[in-house]
Amino acid sequence: MLRTLKVVGIVAQNKALGSILAMMLKDTPDVRVRVFETHKALQVYLRIAPIHLLLCDYQLDDMSCPQLVSSVKSNPQMHTENMQIIALTRKVDRAMQRQVGLAGIDEVIVKPTSPAYIRERAIARLEQPAKYKRVPAQNSGLAARVDAYIETIAQNRDLPENVVPLFGQKQPEQHPELV
Repeated sequence: MLRTLKVVGIVAQNKALGSILAMMLKDTPDVRVRVFETHKALQVYLRIAPIHLLLCDYQLDDMSCPQLVSSVKSNPQMHTENMQIIALTRKVDRAMQRQVGLAGIDEVIVKPTSPAYIRERAIARLEQPAKYKRVPAQNSGLAARVDAYIETIAQNRDLPENVVPLFGQKQPEQHPELV
């Protein structure tokens, strides 16, 4: 029987936390772990392949997890159809609850907590069927700020649909022998 690998993405403000979470999940059967140092690295990966579960700090360096989630889930070029999100935060208030609901974040875990508990919750999320995934609310305005931080790469019309240009458009080269 062919087993399918599930991909867990980790975006943490603290590199040590990201490493600990990756270490806790790396021995999980049928799970591949990807740690992203920036939200731009996450975006590039999502243009190429899907992530089944995203573990994300609620407050990143320059944005919040709901803003990041709304921006990637609202972009049709991202492979986020079956992506679930667990946000990690230090405190929860009413404004945060509203943003979490609008962004379609599936679960919030309050830090500090045991990495084993986060592993347990991640495995439970990965075992859920795809039909129970949450989606962000339409026209919530959460994704508007993030568009300034994440530049959409213009599609090159010469490339097939399954090719993602990593370095933007290539400039035409001048060949002196052809001039």
